[in-house]
Amino acid sequence: MSHIFSEDIDRDSKEGYHQGKSAFLSRRQLSNNEGGFSMDQQIHRIGVLTSGGDAPGMNAAVRAVVRTALDQGISCVGIRRGWNGLITSDFVPLDASSVSHIIDKGGTMLYTARSEEFMTEEGRAKALATCKLLGLDAIVAIGGDGTFRGALALSRQAAASGYGSLRVAGIPATIDNDIGCSHYTIGFDTACNTAVE
Repeated sequence: MSHIFSEDIDRDSKEGYHQGKSAFLSRRQLSNNEGGFSMDQQIHRIGVLTSGGDAPGMNAAVRAVVRTALDQGISCVGIRRGWNGLITSDFVPLDASSVSHIIDKGGTMLYTARSEEFMTEEGRAKALATCKLLGLDAIVAIGGDGTFRGALALSRQAAASGYGSLRVAGIPATIDNDIGCSHYTIGFDTACNTAVE
């Protein structure tokens, strides 16, 4: 059964990370309008980006996101060079063939970068304009703590500016293994084994 993430994780609460009362809703629940969702809020197009430092396994994560989305009938847009790609409109359509044969390659096929401009309200406004231009319903951000801070800031600004339908999800990928509520981040095990060798 397919599921859609329905609630955000509130990082700033006194209890720390916690999840809402119903974390996942099935498509059946959506069609019956259970949980306050309607079918017009269904996700049709997502953006995928990698941000911050490279971590082994980022390409595998990109491939998994794209293949899973396509299997659910969701189209994918690759955002190159992290959050900066949203500001500069640097994107590429992703399909099954574009993510074939990438898991054995180092780095990330979407490239990665850090963006100081994105950490400003004006930079995020430009990023939201690109999201509207592309018709994105959600963004999947793959990276470390800086990537997650950017995702949280974008989500909050989207809600405050009336673009509230933009959902943001994060996949922890950093050799530092410093993301809360993650036992192992993508890239950590490979980094440890490489260091031991």
